Amino acid sequence: MARMRPELPRLAAGALFLGITNALGMAIPWLLRGAIDALTTHAAAALAQVTRAALFILALAAAQAVIRTASRVVIFNAGRNIEYSLRRELFNRLTLQPPSFYQTQTVGDVMSRLTNDLGAVRMLFGPGVLNIVNTAIVYGTGVCLLWSMSPRLTTVALLPFPLIVLFGRLSTRRLYRTSRDVQDQLGTMSTTIVEDLAGIATLHTYGLESLRRERFDALNTEYFGRSLRLVRARGLLMPVFALIAGGGTLIVLWMGGREVIAGRMSVGTLVAFNAYLVYLSWPTLALGWVMALWQRGIAGWVRVREILDREAPADRDDKREAPGPAIGSGALRIRNLSVERGGRQVLDQVSLDIAPGQTVAIAGRTGSGKSTLLDALLGFVAVPPGTIFIGGRDAAQIPLRRLRRFVGYAPQEAFLFSATVAENIAFGKHDAADHDIHGVAAEKAIRAAADTAGLARDLAVLPDGLDTLVGERGITLSGGQRQRVALARALYADPQVLILDDSLSAVDAETERDILARLAPVLRARQRTTLMVSHRVAAVRNADRIIVMDGGRVAEVGTHDQLLAACGVYASIYEEQGAAA
Repeated sequence: MARMRPELPRLAAGALFLGITNALGMAIPWLLRGAIDALTTHAAAALAQVTRAALFILALAAAQAVIRTASRVVIFNAGRNIEYSLRRELFNRLTLQPPSFYQTQTVGDVMSRLTNDLGAVRMLFGPGVLNIVNTAIVYGTGVCLLWSMSPRLTTVALLPFPLIVLFGRLSTRRLYRTSRDVQDQLGTMSTTIVEDLAGIATLHTYGLESLRRERFDALNTEYFGRSLRLVRARGLLMPVFALIAGGGTLIVLWMGGREVIAGRMSVGTLVAFNAYLVYLSWPTLALGWVMALWQRGIAGWVRVREILDREAPADRDDKREAPGPAIGSGALRIRNLSVERGGRQVLDQVSLDIAPGQTVAIAGRTGSGKSTLLDALLGFVAVPPGTIFIGGRDAAQIPLRRLRRFVGYAPQEAFLFSATVAENIAFGKHDAADHDIHGVAAEKAIRAAADTAGLARDLAVLPDGLDTLVGERGITLSGGQRQRVALARALYADPQVLILDDSLSAVDAETERDILARLAPVLRARQRTTLMVSHRVAAVRNADRIIVMDGGRVAEVGTHDQLLAACGVYASIYEEQGAAA
């Protein structure tokens, strides 16, 4: 596995330490064998030999403890490093996913994969790898030593062990299935908790507290039941394996005692044989736990891989041309652009030409294709080469990160982070150096963007002005305030193309007119191309041109007066909204 490659030297060192640990452990029964056989001879030197053996055993045990600890530190750290790199890669992958991904994936399930599933993967690569390697070493050396003492007794003692393999194979599929069920249910529970806490005000408003508690209780009960099924499946393994290993020990005591009585085996050899058999018993008992751990880790890895293997639009950056010359002006050209979503033609042969510095409005009823057109311009939707040109360059050949530095975006559903107003506005800059908001120039630019977005009066009444914490998702601000902070963020980024996706829908008409009046000179001074989407016709009437979408096509293009005179879709929307009054 490519993600394990950086940790292979560490895992190899851990395996070496495990080999040394087991070699030291295996030497102890051999020394014990010699000491006991010396005692049975009643020789004068027996006491000295036993003393030497005891001192050697003490030294070996001490060395074994130190090296065993080192093996665990090395291997467990490798598992934690793999978890760290996977969590970082998974988060990076999630940040590259388009908005459509989060329309089908719940936040709770994604969080469960980032935490619970990655924890299971860490256990797989830490304790899981350690015990698998340890089991292989112990069985390999232990069986060889047993065979060297008595091939016949070894064969009989290991007769029950194939039952472990058979029972393990029968249990593996059930363990994987129940582990996956538990992790899926945990994701569902996490989603419910996130939704209920985020929407707590709505729950209180409609008196849904008891209903949601009942839903959570039902989900919790289901999680409890699935966890119990996993515990039962996992808990059965160790007793069964212990019973099988105990059967081998009983056989050795019975047959080995007969061998000693018959004089074909010394007492010391029988003691050493039993000691090696006991040495094999822990890996045998741990095999059940390791199998459960392995299956849970595999289930977690599969869930993590489902996200890691998803291609994100930003992945196409590697396939696009080298950065090359800077993007030219804010000219936009669209040629025969068609987009399908969910098997439905959302955009159908759309063609447009927008000159640099123009303010162009896009109007149309709900479902006419306005948002999809914006998504295509922002790179959220993959488009064929030769359909969208920005600044004279084919958008399909422009790296997405570069494209999104060139295009600013203020959405209708404004998202704010748990930070100050100033920090939220500063998120419009892409470079880490631009997030230093305490400099004089940065503070001046942030305040200018806030004033243009109509936030001056709001900042005057906020407790700490620009330094006011807005709370999680901007919960302490109104919807209109959140939209204006998002607009200020887009302005602070200083893009060449500015896209306003109904970004003033939550403010009143007077505030909207004031903001648009403030925006106009700023846009003209920077020769910034602006695309403005609004459901309110009154908000777009002063645009240089208005593009009317209908059924995924461009139905009309013109100024406000021209479109009213045409008596088409635009005039119909205008009349429906009562704007004529």
